[in-house]
Amino acid sequence: MAGSVIGFESLANITYYSSYVGMGCILLAFVLETRGILNSRGLQYLLLMAVGSGILGIRAMHTGEWAFVVLEAAWMIASLMAIFKPMPTSNQM
Repeated sequence: MAGSVIGFESLANITYYSSYVGMGCILLAFVLETRGILNSRGLQYLLLMAVGSGILGIRAMHTGEWAFVVLEAAWMIASLMAIFKPMPTSNQM
């Protein structure tokens, strides 16, 4: 395993392996969006991003990688804001 944990050593394996799930969610969202299968403002894309970022943020917090905690928290919050308070669409462009 990469990195040392800062607490709850018993959760190290869980956060380590679940981080691959989080990474998979984010990569899947990105690949599907770039292939035109998902829309970056669509619910499925935003859920994949929010879940993936949340999981990776937990792992980053567990290992004390604070820069990544901030990054993942920002991505998760942005995704959740887009889900619960979407921007109005404009037809005047």
